[in-house]
Parts: sequence; structure tokens; C-alpha cells
Amino acid sequence: LIDLPPLFFSIPDKFIPERFVLMPFAFVLGLDGSELGEIMNVETKTKPKVVLVASHGLPKYAEELANDRCELIDLKTALESDQNTRNCIEGVLNFGHFHIDEKFCSDFPSLKVVSNIGAGVDHIDVQGLREKGILVGHTPGVLSTTTAELAFGLMMASARYLIPADAFCRSDKDSSGQRSTHAFMGTDLWGKTVGIVGMGAIGSEIATRCRAFQMKIQYHNRREIKSNDKSEKSIATYCPLLMDLLKTSDFVFLVVPLTTSTNGMISTKQLQAMKPTAHLINIARGGVVDTEALTVALENNQIKSAALDVTEPEPLPINHKLRTLPNAILVPHIGSATVECRLRMAWLALDNLMNGIAGKYLVRTPGTTPPDIEVNEINRRYAVDVAKFLNKRSV
Repeated sequence: LIDLPPLFFSIPDKFIPERFVLMPFAFVLGLDGSELGEIMNVETKTKPKVVLVASHGLPKYAEELANDRCELIDLKTALESDQNTRNCIEGVLNFGHFHIDEKFCSDFPSLKVVSNIGAGVDHIDVQGLREKGILVGHTPGVLSTTTAELAFGLMMASARYLIPADAFCRSDKDSSGQRSTHAFMGTDLWGKTVGIVGMGAIGSEIATRCRAFQMKIQYHNRREIKSNDKSEKSIATYCPLLMDLLKTSDFVFLVVPLTTSTNGMISTKQLQAMKPTAHLINIARGGVVDTEALTVALENNQIKSAALDVTEPEPLPINHKLRTLPNAILVPHIGSATVECRLRMAWLALDNLMNGIAGKYLVRTPGTTPPDIEVNEINRRYAVDVAKFLNKRSV
């Protein structure tokens, strides 16, 4: 007899994907998650039909995992199908920012769940779907470390002029005797103050990395985080007022979801409050920042630089002024773009999907967060599963 870890006795079975319950047995047999999925599907003669909404396809290996557990039908094919086929569709698997609302779901009267590969759900009418009895899942937590790594990289690139320095070395300006010893003079990270707007899972991971560089951490949330442990959340200084954080931070990270209250939260007034030597890093959503106000602030050197993984609109128009500014770093929404992270996200999304179809509670759903100990265990198990999966494929 193989016992489950004690933690799992404290989590109701309805929250746990079947593959987690069977994980110890899979470990003994040397199976990874996909092989376990094949065994589980033997019991089911007909796989549930699921609409796939992903204009650029699923992350690497994700389709292989999905096909083990359900029958994927791309959106175009599903909409062109007869009513009998559409009546059999029980789930939607979404990867991207396709707008999903009640009107979209009305084409599939048997729909039970919409599972989003990604943490942000501002493109999904969560409340409207719930009122129709349709569950919504998303994938926070498993992408936190990866997104924090990009955020930290953008800070490093801003502080040390890495992008223009690279461009210089590739140009004909970098010739013998032409290198100035005063070029690309950046700023140290050591001793600087970091302001994190949104101290959630990603914000906490950013704080951990900044702490290692001996930076001072402060954060702004709607309310102070009460914690008795020695996590970054408890060590960081709380700023009740956003303006106080902006006035005193050398690097400002935006890590909030896009909601009615955060839409345009950084505009002219907030940018004017920042130090002229401050750097803004946005890994949240483009709509959190007033794009035109930011463009003016950068043009006039009101702040030192902005590094943006997201913009509004996204992508920016080809002729947009922000594309030409030397003190702006732009990357194309790649916060979670690693093989490992995207596979963790897809795996969690598939568990949400299958749980919803089976009438179980989802592992992660918008608006609810399990206790930290459960979140950490969930994240760890997906990381282990994906590592084993990729190791067998020598990735």
C-alpha cells in the first residue's frame, strides 16, 4: 500500500485532478503524466469533445497531451459543424486573447467549462459564463517564476543599456578606436529601491530576485498582506498610497490584473510623480498604462526608461512613436514563453478542463486562491511532471 503525502488528505478530493491521486502509483511504474493519461482514457470509450481556440496553435507538446484526454475540434470546424456535433461539445480550451462571452458559448449548448491557458482572463466574461453555469479555469502560479525572470531581465536591460549596447556592437560604429569609455553608463541595482505594484505570486517572485541583489523592496496592493512568515511579502514595506511608491522607487514593476480599477492606473499624473531616473517595467497588461501619456513622458525624459512586455494596443501600430524611442524596450508579450512554463500551463489547463467536464471543482479558477501551502504543492507537482516528461524526450 502506497500512502499519499499528508497534504493531500487536507485537500478535498473534488479539487484534485485524477492524475494527482494516481501519481504515486505512476511513479512506481515509471510513468509520466501523458502515459498515465493514456491508462485513464482506457476506461472511457468516447473522449469528450472540446473546442480549441488557439489561432497560433498550442504550446509545444501540449496538443499531444490534450489528444490523450479529449477530442480537439478547432473553432472554425466546430462552428461549421451540424447542431448534433455542437451539442456534444462540453469544453473550450483557449490559448490567446480571443474574446469569450455568453454569445460565443451559446453556439455550444452543452458547454460545461472554459479553460484558459494563461493567468489573465480579461478577455473572458467570467461572471457572465458563471451565471450560465459554465465554469472558468485559468493557470496562475505555474507561470510565476518564469514571468518574474523576464521582469528581472527587463530591469537589467534597462539599468545597463543592454539593447542599445548590443545594437552598437552590430553596427559599423563599433570600429577600432571608436569605443568611448563613457558610453552606455548605466546604474547599479545594489541598494536601489524597487516598487512592486501588485504583490501577488509573480510580484513575490520578483521581490525574491531583487532581494538577492540587495535591493530595497516596497509594494502597493489594495490592502496590506498580513503574514507571520519570513517571505518577501512580509519583509517588503507596504505603501498604502500608490503615489508614495512611485515617488520613492528607482524601478517600478506593474504586476496587476487588468480590471476596471487598474485600467489606465499609470497615466500622466503618476508618471510625473516618478523620479526622472526611474525605470518602469510592465509585465501586467498593456491597458494598465496610458500609452500616449507614457510616450510623452519618455519623449520628454520625465522618466529614464520603460521596458514593456505588454502594450495597448497590442501590437502597437507600425508607425507608433513608442516604437522609435531609444529609452523604450519592447518585447512581444513573452512573460511565460519558455518550453517548461508553457507546458506547465497547458497541463494545468487540461486538468481544469477535464475536471469541469467531469463535474469536479477546478484546480485554479479566477477569483479564488487556495492557501499558500496548497498552491505551492500544486505548482511543485506540475513542475515535477513537466520535468519528467521533457527529460524522457531529452529536451
